[in-house]
Amino acid sequence: MLAELAGTASPHGGERPRAEKFAAWAAERWPFIDWQVRPLGENSASVLASVHGGSAAERAPADIVLYSHLDTSLTGDPVVDSAVTGRADPVPAYRHDGDTVSGFGLGVAKAPAAAAIVGFVRAAVPNTHLLLAARGTHRTSWGAHPATGVTEYLAAFPRPGAAVVAKGGPPGVLRQEPAALYLRIRLEAGWGPLMLPGLLRPPGGLLSQAGALLAAVESWGSNYAADVTQQALRVDPSRQDGASFGLGALRAGSPEKPDLAPAALELYCYLVLPGPVEPGAAAASLAAHLSAFDGVRVDEELLGNGPGTPPDAPVIQAATAAYDAEFGPGAGAGSDAEAGSGARIPAVEPIRGWTGSTDGVVFRAAGVPTARLGPRPLPNTGDPRIDTFSVPELARWCHVYERLLSRTPRIHA
Repeated sequence: MLAELAGTASPHGGERPRAEKFAAWAAERWPFIDWQVRPLGENSASVLASVHGGSAAERAPADIVLYSHLDTSLTGDPVVDSAVTGRADPVPAYRHDGDTVSGFGLGVAKAPAAAAIVGFVRAAVPNTHLLLAARGTHRTSWGAHPATGVTEYLAAFPRPGAAVVAKGGPPGVLRQEPAALYLRIRLEAGWGPLMLPGLLRPPGGLLSQAGALLAAVESWGSNYAADVTQQALRVDPSRQDGASFGLGALRAGSPEKPDLAPAALELYCYLVLPGPVEPGAAAASLAAHLSAFDGVRVDEELLGNGPGTPPDAPVIQAATAAYDAEFGPGAGAGSDAEAGSGARIPAVEPIRGWTGSTDGVVFRAAGVPTARLGPRPLPNTGDPRIDTFSVPELARWCHVYERLLSRTPRIHA
């Protein structure tokens, strides 16, 4: 399964070859499942699976959709990815070595997806869907709003009763994920030759302001994230999501013509906040903080923004029960639990301050109660482009997803 998923690159917006190959492979292996390839343009596509004759064929609402995604954070092309990784050597091939598997893109998100596929096939519940979505990782679009696998699914089918996100996360069940957004800060001035510094405005050119701009934005980001978190915790001290801020990209000038001062400098940042948030509030706050810089403009792209799922929602209760059945009573509950003998079993620490990816927010924003749970990679001790997973651990997660889907009738009783 993992060798099949990892055998073809599936970069964001280029998942269709992987989707088509996998759907054909899966249809031959599990003919009692309907495997649809759902295109999103020429090069992008999702895979949607359901038991033959079930809700996908009838366009009826699914009781529950089990979701993961096909695309990866990096593209898999070492030359393209070198701007981030700093290396252009070939990416090591997928490898199965005893009790571990390792390869590119397994963490985001092919290893959790593989466990979800096996759990889905074993459960074979008629009124459930499995969605391996295209364009599941964040990319900037700045107003273009291209369809993603999730938005295409939600537009094409009636709203499902619940969703389960099969991706790595903290131990236990996530019912809250933060809002996520990109910020673009742009400074503009006149360009000119560096050999004539007296003509440059501002003096020294825009790049001479880069250090001050980075410091000002970094200061704003850390303070803004802390303030929003404190406000959110005053409303709900038990909330699971948190905030973080980081500087992601800086662009200005031409490496081929560094004797010219550029007319524009752009800084790109990533911000996650306890959600939901007010659209435009972060950009307005940052623009006010940077008002001392002439010609500054701040744009915001909101990537996901939705409420949490209540802790007593049936899908949260079912996910917690499935997790606990595999990993021990109380493991996913976030509070002490009773063992069969009546003895108290200390629970794992409650989930707090989660700032990881935000896949479930799109479902929640559409009014779909959503739980997230999944396997995590082993600590990386080699090439950071490669993720390693325990095979026995992945097998346990197959059982978790199978149990969870098998409880679907009770989720909607």
